[in-house]
Amino acid sequence: KMWHEEFSRIISYNVEQEVNKYLLKKVLDADSAFQSEIVPIPRFPRTQNEPTCINFMGRMVSMLIKITDTQYTTFSIEKSGWFMSDGTEVCGLKTVSLLRQAVGVYGLTGIDRLLCYRILHELHRFVKFFRTNVTKQGVLLEQLRDELYPEWKTPTKAVSIYASGSKKAEMLMLPMLTCFRRIGQAQLLRRMIRFELGRCSRIDAKTLLQSVSTLNASILSSENPFEESPPELKKFCDMSLAVGLGDPLQTVFMATDPLEGLPVLLLLCVIAYVPKLSYNAMFGSLSKNKSGYPIDGWPLIAGISTLLKQFHPSYSKSFLAYIGQFVRVSVAACFERKQVRKDVASQLTEDLRSMLVLVNQFCDISSIPKSALHEHIPQYLMEMCSDL
Repeated sequence: KMWHEEFSRIISYNVEQEVNKYLLKKVLDADSAFQSEIVPIPRFPRTQNEPTCINFMGRMVSMLIKITDTQYTTFSIEKSGWFMSDGTEVCGLKTVSLLRQAVGVYGLTGIDRLLCYRILHELHRFVKFFRTNVTKQGVLLEQLRDELYPEWKTPTKAVSIYASGSKKAEMLMLPMLTCFRRIGQAQLLRRMIRFELGRCSRIDAKTLLQSVSTLNASILSSENPFEESPPELKKFCDMSLAVGLGDPLQTVFMATDPLEGLPVLLLLCVIAYVPKLSYNAMFGSLSKNKSGYPIDGWPLIAGISTLLKQFHPSYSKSFLAYIGQFVRVSVAACFERKQVRKDVASQLTEDLRSMLVLVNQFCDISSIPKSALHEHIPQYLMEMCSDL
């Protein structure tokens, strides 16, 4: 018991100090709840290889981010790991299992917390970027929204509308891509950590897992779920994380004011980067067409899904409606051209297939029922395009 208490204190202290780089008000040693004058936790100098990391917890997270960089790897949700283009696994469930054996459950929960702060930092940066840069394009977004309204209808000259909007918003796309892939990468790492914690709890702590699950169900079914005191709720949340309950991709990290025109901007972002992706049957996901380009299907999708989770569900519905409208316009444009070159038709078909894969995987990872997707894209149309 003493070993676990002290080990937990050391991990919590190092996580707390590493989190300081994301906070405006730093937590000093004198204010730390985990530092002790009787048994002090030593602080070591930073290494030359990782000067931005304060301690070993930050270095572990930094190395996980480096080896799963979207510029060199492709994530496969079916295989639960990151792979090189030749199929070599770089980081998978075995890596997370080895990490658990090295730093234990406390270490994995500490890594999860650091990834949460990284995601929150990127979300705050995106909101700031939107309000300082995207707001200047408010007239453009409002004009696009009016031209595409209503979403269930195919507007006239829709192809020129998409092309004009994408060109005018081109300068905004790269910062958005960087933000989405960082958020998505961290979320997918959290997902693997949560799976490892759940797997271990089902084997080594069945009674604790069932007790926490039952308590969770009773709290959610009560009339006032937040009647418990904050310390007790925090303790329960920490215990739920330790046994691997919950879906990291459903996490709400912050509360913010609505961002007008966000679904339209996300549509332009998807239109800009879908041609750079293609379906890879070996990984069952979208992968980059050219090696070395910093984009990957699943991190991009997970990043967009996480961002939309911070807002009202109507944002996700609007995004799906715009994607469905774009798919219908693309299909109509494909069949309206009676004399079209084969290379142009094949490229259009490939982009359309990539878009359908993206919207399908978006619904899967966001826990959106397929019936909501079929309201905007008929099921027979999706099946027809998937066979092209």
